[in-house]
Amino acid sequence: EPIGRLSRIDAIQQQKMAKASRARLQARLPAIRAAQSRLVQGTYGDCALCDDPIGYGRLAARPETPLCMPCQSERE
Repeated sequence: EPIGRLSRIDAIQQQKMAKASRARLQARLPAIRAAQSRLVQGTYGDCALCDDPIGYGRLAARPETPLCMPCQSERE
């Protein structure tokens, strides 16, 4: 069954979105692996710069983050 023009455009757009999503997840993978290492070392949840605890909300939103909000803000 032939695919109409709009269906093809939609399919191409879906493919591009899936590819971009995969790329974002691949980019996060090193940070996730580093977080796993911190978990094994017992330092997960502590800021890598100031050693203060990283807030629960931040860890809930970005479990792989190595920095608390104040240190992250300073780096940006």
